[in-house]
Formats: sequence, C-alpha cells, structure tokens
Amino acid sequence: MPRRVFYRISDRPDGRFDAVVTIEPDTVVRRDGFASLAELEEWIDGLRALMAALGAPVSQADAPGSPAETAGEPDRPGRLRTAR
Repeated sequence: MPRRVFYRISDRPDGRFDAVVTIEPDTVVRRDGFASLAELEEWIDGLRALMAALGAPVSQADAPGSPAETAGEPDRPGRLRTAR
C-alpha cells in the first residue's frame, strides 16, 4: 500500500527556511537552513519525483486531508531523520 507523504515549510528568524516531511505512518525527515524559498521548493520537487517513483503522493501539510500536526512534532511516536 502506498504511503502518504506530507511536507511543511517553516520560516526561521534568520530569514532561512526549514522543511519537515512526514512519511506515514511514523517517519519524520527534517531539512534545515534553506537559503531561499526557491531552493526549498527545488528540493521538494526532487522529493516529489522520488516519491512518485515509489507510488507515494506528496502534498503540503496545510492541504485538506493532511495530518493535523501541532507545532513541530507529530502526535505518534516515530523516527526523526535529518536530511543532508
């Protein structure tokens, strides 16, 4: 069964951007410190291509049907991986 993948973009006080990706059911990947929103969106496009090859659709966490998450951490236990 294909897993759903959601991403969330957050602004940092220093003007950079972070991406937090949740791969259902229990994996969270975080990529910190994108210099620009364009750089982050390019990374998300690569993520979309990779996940499409695996049959896992990628959508923004703010979209309808996405998991409701609170300030940074999912409700369920899982693994946090930092993307490099």
